Amino acid sequence: MKRSIFRQARLGALILAVAFALSIRPAAAAPTCAAGTTVQTATGPVCGVVDDGINKWLGIPFAAPPVGKLRWAPPQPAAPWTSTLNATAFGNTCAQPPNGSPGVGPFSGSEDCLFLNVWAPPGARGLPVMVSIHGGGYHNGAGSANEALLVKRGNLIVVSMNYRLSIFGFLANRALGPNSGDYGLQDQQAALRWVQANISAFGGNPKDVTIFGGSAGGSSVCHQLASPTAAGLFHKAIPKSGHYSTLFGGPAAPRPIADNPPQDCKSKLLTLKEAEEIGDGFASAVGCGRATDVAACLRAVPPQAVSDAATNPGGHSYQYGGHGTTGPTLNGTTLVKTLRQALETGEVNRVPLIIGWTRDEQLVGAPETASEYTDLVRKQYGPIADRVLALYPLKRFASPFLAWRTMAADSTAVCPSVRTATLLSKWMPVFAFQIDYGDPWPQTFKGNPTGVFHGAAWAIELSPSSAPLTVNEQVMQDQQLAYVTTFARTGNPTADGTPVWPEFNAGKASGAGQVMSLKPGGDSEATLLAQTVLVHNCTFWDSVAPKP
Repeated sequence: MKRSIFRQARLGALILAVAFALSIRPAAAAPTCAAGTTVQTATGPVCGVVDDGINKWLGIPFAAPPVGKLRWAPPQPAAPWTSTLNATAFGNTCAQPPNGSPGVGPFSGSEDCLFLNVWAPPGARGLPVMVSIHGGGYHNGAGSANEALLVKRGNLIVVSMNYRLSIFGFLANRALGPNSGDYGLQDQQAALRWVQANISAFGGNPKDVTIFGGSAGGSSVCHQLASPTAAGLFHKAIPKSGHYSTLFGGPAAPRPIADNPPQDCKSKLLTLKEAEEIGDGFASAVGCGRATDVAACLRAVPPQAVSDAATNPGGHSYQYGGHGTTGPTLNGTTLVKTLRQALETGEVNRVPLIIGWTRDEQLVGAPETASEYTDLVRKQYGPIADRVLALYPLKRFASPFLAWRTMAADSTAVCPSVRTATLLSKWMPVFAFQIDYGDPWPQTFKGNPTGVFHGAAWAIELSPSSAPLTVNEQVMQDQQLAYVTTFARTGNPTADGTPVWPEFNAGKASGAGQVMSLKPGGDSEATLLAQTVLVHNCTFWDSVAPKP
């Protein structure tokens, strides 16, 4: 069993690595600016580069460095400058745990990391804007994916940003103020305010902004939909694969396993009081629990010691077994309610929305024997385990892994996504998709057929150069790009050269819901929601899922 647990950890790590590698690019020497790329922003002039016919401005500060007295404080305006800033290379990535996973070791990145990037076609004027929020479980990643493909195909502008991560972005402690925590979400909003103030100078329309992201980027979109302080900062939204925390918010087996705590679109988040109590444990762990000025003491702790305390297994934590909160919480200002709670009364930022998931996504568990499968189900589902095993009997599947993959995806991602889409559709136009292509890039992970894994929603869309697309995949990519860029322009994804994508209207009296099934080779088609509900056992999972 111990050997199996480590295999599960490796599988989860591989899946996460694939999903998040798309958002990180290695740093390179900064080139000189290209002629004609100087733009005047509200804080000073910037110049960029031209790459493959696309104008790029990289590493623009959108807020002051969150260091010293600004560590664990809301983002503050960047200091203005007068000389032209060479925005030709990505800025620092935000400080994150060693290797992006739990464990003590040298952290990567920097606390001075609040930079954003702009991609625009030449001669842009009044174009729609898409703002990318990267994934990484709120503990790793960066806004440095190459967004040129969206710009070229959609004739629009794309902005990406960094935001504070892990303990640096989400620690709550009463000494830090009455509404501590959620600094990473506040950073995202600061970047959106920068877009409102500056994007017209780059040829974008500040009144036509679409936020989008996958994994933790998708759940970030959900949290921004629920955030009262995000009102008016965006006009459309695309959360992709934003349901990934396990159904009951805990690991499916003993550590180490690549799983996330409650943080996604369906999660019941910690209250401020709960988060502050956990923050007391962090303060004690770094030697500040009895300090005269706890806040000053916390802000003086060396960053490596901060990282070590947050990732060292064995502590009282919201994530990974270390100390302190490292994900979104209900801090009372940025988030007052979870998305699910806000949707009960319609207290959400109402905008047209695409919500999507993949058929087989799950981040934990790789049983190889019948006993391992049964053990995982009992650990994760407790009192309802017998009902789950009866619904997913091992004899129906080719292997214990396929049984677990199917059951875990249904309970963790597919059915919760359908439920969220249904609730959203009561208040705003919603278009839903499920990716049904079972062999996306990269093909499979050695030893287990992972199917349409977590991250596949954007793997095809971005077309990594290390894995050229097949002819059939190219059709799928063309459809995805046409859908999302048309949606960013019009609020409806149906585009020339694509199958009609009907509105998901399960929450309205006018008829049954519909989901776009995305497949390669021109086989994408709208399917009835009732079929998704039946195939994935959503009636059962809805009946046992925790309520908001």
